[in-house]
Amino acid sequence: MARKLIATLVFLSMMVGVSWADQWELGLSAGSKSLSAGIHHKTYMHNGYFRIGGSGVYTDDSPTEYKWGSLDFTVGSDTLFPGLSVDVGLRGILGSAEKHRLSGDLGAVAFTGGATYFFSPHAMPVPLEVFSSMTWAPSPLSFIDAEQYFEFNVGGGLRIISNASILLSYTAYRVEMKSGPGDWELKDDVFRVGVVLRF
Repeated sequence: MARKLIATLVFLSMMVGVSWADQWELGLSAGSKSLSAGIHHKTYMHNGYFRIGGSGVYTDDSPTEYKWGSLDFTVGSDTLFPGLSVDVGLRGILGSAEKHRLSGDLGAVAFTGGATYFFSPHAMPVPLEVFSSMTWAPSPLSFIDAEQYFEFNVGGGLRIISNASILLSYTAYRVEMKSGPGDWELKDDVFRVGVVLRF
């Protein structure tokens, strides 16, 4: 699974293209039985920026197991308020989930949005950042075996150098499925520690 995830991220980086004037963001985080990774490219425009990239998650916490990847496209701004960045956009998700003896595949085209705030070094004794994001695909935008997808993410980070942060995050997943003998729901709450590199 790790090889497939790395190969996917390398492919995404080649697909996006290289632009040294803009910014790449590479993240990797892990929990006790969960792994998440992503790569995104931010391109600045005169009135904001757009981000494109992908991410993947794998969790094996018996009897619950799920894995999916996503392609993300968001637009945002970091000029609304000093230290604040806000993004909104679309996210395509494809993967599979299993709980007890129930399993199914999921696909979704989801709405996504998030915000990050970096505290000024004058306001905090340490370079601290906080972030939150939400992804939601209602029934008309969820397909294969999925009826609805919801993800909520919140966390904080310590910017150890100007282009790297150590993060602690909490993510809640709620996925309604219609495979098997009846409808069922995947619910999971995950804590992860990770690092984000920007270059």
